[in-house]
Amino acid sequence: MASAVDNRPGGTTERNSNARPTLTLGNRNTTTGASFQSNGPMLAPLRSTKNIPTYIVWSVINLLFIPFGILCCYFSHKVKQLKAQNVYEAATKWSKRTLVLNLMTTLIMIGVIITIVMLNYDHNQRSKNSGSNETTTAAYIPWQPGR
Repeated sequence: MASAVDNRPGGTTERNSNARPTLTLGNRNTTTGASFQSNGPMLAPLRSTKNIPTYIVWSVINLLFIPFGILCCYFSHKVKQLKAQNVYEAATKWSKRTLVLNLMTTLIMIGVIITIVMLNYDHNQRSKNSGSNETTTAAYIPWQPGR
């Protein structure tokens, strides 16, 4: 361990060469505690999480499609928790995940509704045509245009 001796008039003191440097704030003649020591990595200033969307209303609407709707609500709740803890990066990441999951759930839900409506229409058309005495030998094509 290397140490140096201070030979100023007033006494000798030993100082450690491994000590952290101090930065005075413009006044070189002061010996008081007006210095800044770096005690670790500098942290970036906190960003406001106020404008990060949670998509909670959209998630509640997606509850109509049970399995994915519950997951959407969980993601929205997670974003709300991270916003309360003021964790900007994680809240932004979970907000984007919530947006994507809500979008996918809505599109799947619309596709399922369209499929159910078309199958119901097809079933009604088939039951209406089966009452007639006509016999058809042609191949059946569902949702055939002009039927």
